[in-house]
Amino acid sequence: MPLLIALCIVLAAGCIFQTLRIRQLRHSLAEEQLRDPLTGLYQRPHLFALAEREVNRAQRSQHKMAVLIADMDHCADINAKYGLKAGDLALKRLAECAMSSVRDFDLVGRYSGEEIALILPDTDFKGAMVVAERLRKLVKKLPIQLENQQAFYISITIGLAALSTESDTLEDILVAADTALQSAKNLGIDRIEVFPASLPTPPEF
Repeated sequence: MPLLIALCIVLAAGCIFQTLRIRQLRHSLAEEQLRDPLTGLYQRPHLFALAEREVNRAQRSQHKMAVLIADMDHCADINAKYGLKAGDLALKRLAECAMSSVRDFDLVGRYSGEEIALILPDTDFKGAMVVAERLRKLVKKLPIQLENQQAFYISITIGLAALSTESDTLEDILVAADTALQSAKNLGIDRIEVFPASLPTPPEF
């Protein structure tokens, strides 16, 4: 009888372990489907879903919230000169720099093409500008090494916007950040612009 009880315990433990393992695998698979396979950042739909919650939370609590959209400069030229793999490496580097420039609860996702979006809860214009400038400088200083021993550098241009009224939606703030980005592109590259344009921008280095 003791042997039978022990066997039952072992079988039960094995079933529990197997169930937990299956749950972990399902969770990992679900997480992978939510992330961009190249950069590891959130896919756009999932980023928007999480960002929508942050907008609602910020409005309920009357907290600040800011959004950055960062676009890699001269991506087409990089692909033409070094190949598509180099463009992928550059985008991965941008993603790594973005993740290392934000807090654990900030959101970073692939926005479109060579653009990424950073959602910064509890952050005003001044705080968002600090993050944007930190990211811009970090991206510039790190070389991207190719297999043939060639190396190149990239720069980014950033549009910045923040919640301004209680009626602002996620779409409103994203459009504002994208408008700031387009304004920055029209003025040059490797720079930060904010929306509305009357707000001060940091000095360029």
